[in-house]
Amino acid sequence: MPVIFPGFSWYNLNKGPLNQILRSGGPFYWRQAYNAVASGCTMIYGAMFDEVDEGTAMFKLTPTAAQLPGQGTFVPLNSDGVNLPSDWYLRLANEAGKMLRKEIPLQSALPIAP
Repeated sequence: MPVIFPGFSWYNLNKGPLNQILRSGGPFYWRQAYNAVASGCTMIYGAMFDEVDEGTAMFKLTPTAAQLPGQGTFVPLNSDGVNLPSDWYLRLANEAGKMLRKEIPLQSALPIAP
């Protein structure tokens, strides 16, 4: 089963680079979903829905740095220069599920806009 994730950061876990693998507003995540479905997969593991310390979290996230908590170091959704709603990666996961179930066509470009 392929594993897909929206981005990555080791910063909070072991002080690795902050925002090490950029989310880029969704194309990085979508490309993985597209590749998995195009290869014939029938299921995909979304890693990791709630993993804040690895920077792969997909649940509702803070859109801007101004909305981050005062303590801790986190990556807001606009860190890659794209303004996104807090549930953007949940929306993309929904579309990826539709593509996996063949409810929408296989497509390499993001099927929705923020």
